[in-house]
Amino acid sequence: MLSLVTLRNRHFLNSVRSILLSLPAGVQPDIEAVAAKAAMSGAPAYYCTYDYALRMLRVLRHGRLKLRRDRRLELWSELNVRVSRLMESRGMSLPTALANVLASGGASQFFISPVTAANLARRYYDASTRTILVPA
Repeated sequence: MLSLVTLRNRHFLNSVRSILLSLPAGVQPDIEAVAAKAAMSGAPAYYCTYDYALRMLRVLRHGRLKLRRDRRLELWSELNVRVSRLMESRGMSLPTALANVLASGGASQFFISPVTAANLARRYYDASTRTILVPA
């Protein structure tokens, strides 16, 4: 079974691959710029477990979430907004709304730093074929 980080990395690398394929032929791509663009593109999921997300949303809602990294705060804030909207519009409880949001997926971005994105893209980029070799 794939871990959530491995799954996120695979989806991210597929996004990098799509961007590379859309670039004009004959131009050497700036892999860091491509990775940054892919990191900010929509992600198919939030890549967190239900139990962890529920715990983090409760901490966020009680004002006790202390994060040093902005991307993680952005993740929990976005998830909280989506869950809150669902709770208000359909009268769901927090756990039920969270389960629905996580099941529907569709995060606004991958929530990874530019450094991590560039490192991943560089690690799997094959300059001779101008493509990303996604790990099995």
